[in-house]
Amino acid sequence: MKKSTMWTILVIVVIALGGGIFYATQKSNSNQVDASYNSALQAGKDAVADKDYARASSSFEKAMGIKKTDQARAYKDQADNMLSAISSTKAGQYDEALTSVNSVIKQNQGYTLLIKQGHKLKTTIKDVQDNYEHEIKPIFAAATTAEDGKQYLQAIDQYQKILDLPYINGRYYSKYKKQAEKGVAANKKLADQNNNGAGSTYNNNASGKNDTGNAGKTGEGAMGDHKVHGKTVTNKQITQLRKRVTKLGYDGMSFSPQDLIDLYRQSGRSKPTKITKADVENYLKP
Repeated sequence: MKKSTMWTILVIVVIALGGGIFYATQKSNSNQVDASYNSALQAGKDAVADKDYARASSSFEKAMGIKKTDQARAYKDQADNMLSAISSTKAGQYDEALTSVNSVIKQNQGYTLLIKQGHKLKTTIKDVQDNYEHEIKPIFAAATTAEDGKQYLQAIDQYQKILDLPYINGRYYSKYKKQAEKGVAANKKLADQNNNGAGSTYNNNASGKNDTGNAGKTGEGAMGDHKVHGKTVTNKQITQLRKRVTKLGYDGMSFSPQDLIDLYRQSGRSKPTKITKADVENYLKP
């Protein structure tokens, strides 16, 4: 065999070996990138399962730094919008919160668990907004009216109603709880400085007003019938009844828990939300 032929064969072999090594190296690097990407993506998913959206966002961003995929971008956008929705709800910015959570739900190529959690958060936001609009906001308005009239003890009573709401210690109501606590403290000070609020009376035994053991029409603190349709009325149903009465144009906070239970029973309705204005009028008749 000629030397030239041998050198040609040797060159071909070397090139082939070099190409193989290059391909293997590239394949190994690609596998490492994929492994790092999948690891970051999984870390984000684990954070979502824990509802730690800040950590989820950070992990999805890390995944994007490894491989810029539409999937990682979509997941990060969802996590960020969950954080925004939660923050807006705590701030009482419900329209903004709903816009953010709708973005989570409608996200193209979104993570299914985030979509599911988005639906749940949307329901929560609507409940918080409803509680604010039909319970908390009217009470604050009544407190402000009392303050404007220098009826400081009446204002305290109104702020205390907010502090007695069964859900007020929830994570999305801290803003209103702090506001009510400040209102109580400020008006106590004003009442002390102004002859106890110009003759108003203040009863600080407001805790437990949402306990169905308080009797309302049958006498404050007396034991009443707390069952409707054979079942004890829950605090959640008490809240629903109060909202319903308020929506029908009455001062829902003026109804004691037992009043609401008695109204519910007398109405014969299957649910608190089905009570009508006529039902309330009939109940209020002497």
